Formats: sequence, C-alpha cells, structure tokens
Amino acid sequence: MNRYSNTERLGVIETDQIVTKYLGWIFREQPIVDVGIDALIEQSEEGNPKGRFLAAQIKTGKGNFYVSDKKLTYYASHIHYNYWLNLEIPIILIAHIPESEKTYWQVISEETFKKSNKRWKIEIPKKQELNEKSKDKLTQILSSKNQKNFVYDLFTGKVEPDNLFDFADNTDCISDAVTCVLNIIESISDLRTKTNDFNEKLGDYNKIGLSDKDPQVKASIKGFGKDINICSKRLEREIELFSELYSEGFFAYEQVVLYHYLFTKDKENLELAINSLQSVPKSVDDAVGGINVMRSGVSKLPNKYAVLKEAKKTLLEVIDLIIHEFTESKKMADEMKEKIKLDK
Repeated sequence: MNRYSNTERLGVIETDQIVTKYLGWIFREQPIVDVGIDALIEQSEEGNPKGRFLAAQIKTGKGNFYVSDKKLTYYASHIHYNYWLNLEIPIILIAHIPESEKTYWQVISEETFKKSNKRWKIEIPKKQELNEKSKDKLTQILSSKNQKNFVYDLFTGKVEPDNLFDFADNTDCISDAVTCVLNIIESISDLRTKTNDFNEKLGDYNKIGLSDKDPQVKASIKGFGKDINICSKRLEREIELFSELYSEGFFAYEQVVLYHYLFTKDKENLELAINSLQSVPKSVDDAVGGINVMRSGVSKLPNKYAVLKEAKKTLLEVIDLIIHEFTESKKMADEMKEKIKLDK
C-alpha cells in the first residue's frame, strides 16, 4: 500500500533525526498501530527521560497539503479531528517536504483547527520549521496538558486492568458507527423516493400545460426543496456522529491491538480482532453505491429553480463529506490490517 512507501518513510526518518540530534529528545515510532499517530516524542534532559510526551502525526510530500508562499494547509477528516483532539497527550502535525528538504510543524488543538465549509483545516506557517529552535515552544506545549498515556503505560508495563477493560468496552462504538451508516442509507433511500415522485409530478404538470409560475407547481418545488434541506441536516448530523463514534472506537481498537502485540505476541488473535473492524468497510461499501446514485440524481435536478439550486448545492456538499469520511474510515481499517500483515 502507498502508506508504507519510501516517500512516507522519509518523513519519519527525518523527524527521528531532528528529534534525536537537534532536540536531544527520544523518538519512539509506533511499533504496530500508526494510523492515528506515527510516533511518540519523549522530552529528555541531559539524557534523562522526563516521562512527558508529544504524539506526532507525520505527513510527507507536497501532495498532502495546499502550499502557498507563507504556509501549508492540511485538510483533516472529521474522524481525524475527533481522534486527535481526544488524545490525552499533546499532539503535533509534522510536514516533511522532500523537494525542499524542509520539515515544519504545528500543534494540533481546537485553537489551530479551523472550520472550512464542512471540513477542518490546520495551517502550518513556513517560518515554523522543526529544528533546535523549536525546543522552547515544544516544551511549553508539553506543560500545557496533563498527561495520561496508555501507550507509554504499555511500554513500561504499568497498564491498569480497568483501563484495558474500558478500551475493550469502547470498541462497541464501532457497532454504533455502523448504525449511523444504516441511518444514512435509510435517509438517502427516502430522498431518492421523494426525488422520483417530484420528477413525476413535474412531468405530469408539463403534460397538462402548467407553467413554473403556477401556484401548484411553485408549491411542489418549494416542498421538495424543504425535503432536500431536511435530508441534508439529517445526513450531516449522522456523519458527524459516525465520525465521533468511529474515532473513539478505532482508538480503543488500537490500544487493544497494541496490548496483544506487546504482551502476547499472538498474531492469530490479533488478526481476529482486526477482522472485526471490517464491519465498517463492508457497511461503507454497501452504502457508497447508493450514495453515488443519489448524488447523480441530485446533480441532474434543474438549476432554474432558485430554491432547488441552493438546496441541491448544500446536499451535494454533505454527500461529498459523507463519501470522504467513509473513505477515511475504510482506509484506516485497511491500513491497520495491512500493517499487522507486514509485521508478521
């Protein structure tokens, strides 16, 4: 898979070198699960680990960003937005650009995230390079958030059984996310029926010679525009809930999988656990076909009716958001499964 290409490795290798050589800190690449975060960076003073951590998400190459003269802009899915902001330790986004051999960083937080239409974006100033001058700012970030890190507890053998049980329980969020997918399918199906009914009505009105200015026609157009707007709101609520549930459930799966890897080395059980994640990709695949049919149908609605034109624009934006979030959820599950295979 492309995620494990040499290009991606360049960013990890370069970040490791900067952290180790120029900051004098400890770089801990994730041993198995690196879908949500790629590494943990531990603060160190004079070779002594301080037990304070930054999580790092490393993106390599211009293709991951919108690049301007002064900044790089990264657009994140709702799933990653929720995942990152719910971590119990600070997290930074690292951008390594091989073409210029430059590495930049930005803290990931509610303050640095901005809403762009229906997606989230984070901007990395080009003046904020990752180097020895970053140490003071990174130290301030480390002091800004209380740290309770399950991953480090695993490494040091300090895992509390209750914590592991909590993560096991939280994997149920994946099933709840699947329920959101089913609700989205139902709403899409309902709107498809209403779209067909509306098109039939317009055909009937045309046969009897009614114009667009006829009160009956105008009422039908207005009513259908309302149906579209209601559907858009329902779909947007469902995809936001899906993203929240999936990110929480996925994080729990990561920790359970990591626990099995570090303490049992049982790859068979590990694969059984990860296969249970496939309920989401399967349900997503089932949904996307119907969503694309709906998108095609909505795209063909006439633009001459102002009320429909605006409603259609909003719905298409929501549908694109759904497809993007579904694609990200499937990609995350597939990448985790592939990483386990690669580490056999």
